[in-house]
Amino acid sequence: MKRFLAWLSAFILRLIGYSLRMTLEDNGGILNQPNHPPVIIAFWHNRTALMATFYERYCRDRTALTFISRSRDGQYMTDVAAAFGIKAARGSSSRYGTAAALTAIRAASDERLDLVITPDGPRGPRYQIQPGLIRLAKRTGRPIVAVTYRLSWRAELKSWDRFHVPLPFAKCCLITQTPIRVPADATEVELAEIAARIRQVLGGDER
Repeated sequence: MKRFLAWLSAFILRLIGYSLRMTLEDNGGILNQPNHPPVIIAFWHNRTALMATFYERYCRDRTALTFISRSRDGQYMTDVAAAFGIKAARGSSSRYGTAAALTAIRAASDERLDLVITPDGPRGPRYQIQPGLIRLAKRTGRPIVAVTYRLSWRAELKSWDRFHVPLPFAKCCLITQTPIRVPADATEVELAEIAARIRQVLGGDER
């Protein structure tokens, strides 16, 4: 039954995704470019609903590995992600984070695989960059591509992240930002500046 619900959720998300009136602003050079260099894709937790279908649609012939917690809800999300061909490293900042990070670092040797992370997940605070994103970029040497979208209309849940529920046939602008690198020898001050820059380009509540 749980697997069926995950399949049904993926089916509905695909239908909604393909109903949207899309425009693309690909400053990061990763959309419809299957040979792009391997990157870390970062987006806010409340944009999760559409990102899997967008990756399937605009990053064909590539693989994504994302971080999903080991909670009960996390298993459901893992099953939904699998329906889009997305792999999961099970762990979060609060539980099994080190194991998940090691899985991602090993997987980073595959240049056709992109690492995907929600830097304010899984529990927030909303729109705050947690250390895991910067550490992962520093360890792997991969640039961070911030991704967001603007919807002309949507619903929002009363969750900690104000989770976006996309509505069919909305106008949607999918935006990828210029890659941001984290030098291996970056100081703590430089790391804080990089985190602030990523937060700025990811934006917030704007539609």
